[in-house]
Amino acid sequence: MLKLIVLSSVLFSILQADSIDDVMDGFDDAPVSTSAVKKSHDLTGRLTEQLAFGYSDNSPHDNINSLKSSLLLDYEHKFENGFKFKTNAKAYYDAIYSIRGEDKYSKDELDELKSEVELYDAYIEGSLAKNLDMKLGRQVVVWGRSDTIRITDILNPLDNRRPAMVDIEDLRLPVAMAKFDYFVGDWRVTPIAILEQRFSKNPPAGSNFNPTPNRPYEESYSDVTPALSIGGEFSGWDVNLYAAKVHDDVGYLNAGKLKHDKVNMVGTAFNLLKGSWLLKSELAHFDGLKYSSTQNREFKRTDGLVGLEYNGFLDTIISYDASVRHIHSYDNRLKNSPIATQKDTYQHAFRVSSDFMNATIKGNYLLSLFGKKLDEGGFQRAWIKYDISDGIYANVGVVDYIGGSNRFDTVVDNDMIFMDISYSF
Repeated sequence: MLKLIVLSSVLFSILQADSIDDVMDGFDDAPVSTSAVKKSHDLTGRLTEQLAFGYSDNSPHDNINSLKSSLLLDYEHKFENGFKFKTNAKAYYDAIYSIRGEDKYSKDELDELKSEVELYDAYIEGSLAKNLDMKLGRQVVVWGRSDTIRITDILNPLDNRRPAMVDIEDLRLPVAMAKFDYFVGDWRVTPIAILEQRFSKNPPAGSNFNPTPNRPYEESYSDVTPALSIGGEFSGWDVNLYAAKVHDDVGYLNAGKLKHDKVNMVGTAFNLLKGSWLLKSELAHFDGLKYSSTQNREFKRTDGLVGLEYNGFLDTIISYDASVRHIHSYDNRLKNSPIATQKDTYQHAFRVSSDFMNATIKGNYLLSLFGKKLDEGGFQRAWIKYDISDGIYANVGVVDYIGGSNRFDTVVDNDMIFMDISYSF
């Protein structure tokens, strides 16, 4: 309750433009711009109604299994000294739990999926000097270029509570960071202090994507961890180098607790543009990983990705990414654990996106499969976005879960049709 009162007070203060200017007066003396920037503020939002229909015979997750109403509010304020403050919050309520009866669902599912109010982005950014920028607060920092497979993109956790329903760009959860960008010619040096330790939200126990009856207690952390990226952009190509010490997002079970020990990561990403072709590559090496079945040992793992993207067709983008994750000094106990971890884990992603009718209709298709021979399960999703009128658009799509391994065989019957309509204001 105290956190809700504090959050309400902060949001109320944000909406009072004059008081924000008073708070920001201390920045006015910084020589961050050679010309005056006009002060402005803007409050926008989006209302969405979403329905999901499942083919599963597993009651109560059969037929209509979600009837969600959500509201997103976004506030942005630009100051005369060039600084900008931005925040947004999202709230949703899924009426299906009340309609079908809350007694039919697990407590974890009700707590996680029935309703939620959360502060997402909340940061201030601006130039401290001619070649030095700052961004402080809850934010998303994307490393790498792949739109589907995460290799070097490790700084923000994901909302995986409804797997395969949404693209990564809409799944990343903001994390409080202090980020600085220092520009030297064509290069950018970005030191980061991660001030908030968050982990991915996974399907709650008892839901149709997690049949286990209980979820383990998850340890929390309040320390500060470092990260650094160095990148250069040149004519037709770019390169980035990454290093970070972070808490492992997956974690491991120890005495009934889900722990997230620190791991070291170094990586790189290289992109080459040649005509209508874009070549993508990423490489990451992790040190200090632990797994539930071998928690007395630490492992090293190397992840690599190569990808191609083609935009030579009118209003169409086609891409294919392939990755492998290799565990060094492999222990066979990993293979025999309840959640088997292989020495080499392969993933493939094929994506097509195309615009029609002057971009009022956008068709998308994504196929993600695991296994060296694409035979260890995955999913495919097809969806269409239609701009009905100014500020109103609809999404209609289908998700097909593909079996082939224990991981996906448990959800293979959870195929869904989803549709939503949104109004932006």
